[in-house]
Amino acid sequence: MGFTISPILFVMAMEVILKAAEDSADPANLGNGCCMPPLKAFMDDTTIICSKEDETRRMPERLHVLMAWCRIKFKPKKSRSLSVRKGKIDATTIFTVASQQMPAVSQEPVKSLGRWYDSSMKDTKRGLETVELATEGLLAINRYGLQGKLKVWCLQFMLIPKLLWPLLIYEICSTTVEAIKAKINKFTRRWLEVPPGVTDVAMYCRKAKMRLPLKSILEEYNCGKARLLSMLEDSEDPVVKTVKPTIKTGRKWKVVEAVDEAKECLKTKEVTGQTQTDRKGLGSSTAKRWSKAEGKEKRDMVIIEIRLNEDSRRVQRAVQQPQQGQWTNWDNALQKSLTWTEIWHMAPLRISFLIRSVYDLWPSNANLVRWGKKEDPTCPLCQGRQTTEHVLSSCKIALSQGRYTWRHNRVLQELAAIISTAKGETTFLIPTR
Repeated sequence: MGFTISPILFVMAMEVILKAAEDSADPANLGNGCCMPPLKAFMDDTTIICSKEDETRRMPERLHVLMAWCRIKFKPKKSRSLSVRKGKIDATTIFTVASQQMPAVSQEPVKSLGRWYDSSMKDTKRGLETVELATEGLLAINRYGLQGKLKVWCLQFMLIPKLLWPLLIYEICSTTVEAIKAKINKFTRRWLEVPPGVTDVAMYCRKAKMRLPLKSILEEYNCGKARLLSMLEDSEDPVVKTVKPTIKTGRKWKVVEAVDEAKECLKTKEVTGQTQTDRKGLGSSTAKRWSKAEGKEKRDMVIIEIRLNEDSRRVQRAVQQPQQGQWTNWDNALQKSLTWTEIWHMAPLRISFLIRSVYDLWPSNANLVRWGKKEDPTCPLCQGRQTTEHVLSSCKIALSQGRYTWRHNRVLQELAAIISTAKGETTFLIPTR
């Protein structure tokens, strides 16, 4: 690891060297009266930006002299050069450091701060690589002989965070992210052992009657882009403020519109005041005010509001679903929020049972008629319409026969028999089913 103060001393020394070389070139003119310093550095990664070719050639030589005085050497083979003339890449211009040729980006792509740069100066190829990375990761997880819930955990806490980094640093459109989300949903349904027709509302909606601890990669992508835009807008760097960089997310979803909508919602909520929506007493919770928030607190409020807006759109889609959206009419039902701790202790089929029961996905006679598999939807016991709700709790004949309470009563009878045996009583009758 080295000594703790070593990075600090290194940065201080690099700052002195960069300041000494900064006068070798004028600030780079980016247009519209915006100028950028010719040198930008992060630790030992240094970027030179100049508007003129002679200044660009002079700057590396000046840095080489200063570095040689500090007994540090440049490695031209690990450096890259990029020349742009009138908006087009000029591959004929060659730069040198210490009489050694520096490879051009058009010849050898370079990775800087986790981002690849090539001669195309576009991120189209990176989007395809991210889709391929997602597919390979899903197939790799699927090959392991783990339980389905463990595979879902690997997806949520290992693969999705790995995919979010390229999605945030590259200009990848939301349509590509939706394609990745569709692949993830397909494998998630398979691992949870639920039908392919389960919608993403059932998996990601936080207002559903049964909330699963799953996160949507599309929602995380939207929140990440919104956070990046807010950071750029609130930046104290004069160059960033002047340039006003744009974030491209495609035509289907625009981050600027989403952030503006979230800000308007926050301003409206501040005017209307805090409303009580749960069973807590009045005044038991406090709300943050948009007008008094600053910096990171404002960005966090915008991200939370974007998540709430996305969840509201999921509820709207659920209302339009006559079968899987029946939970929107359960006014007296309490929400069941599953945690990963609870899922660890559940049998795999129990998770599937809960999802199928809440979203009416069991092959009841009514569903079989809807799916075209059967013609008669009646219950064979009471001759009523056999729906999922009817099978689980509403059949009068099953209730009179004790079918709903048989398992519970059976457990109690077994416990009573054990207690009676411990007391020395040998006679105990267990009723038949």
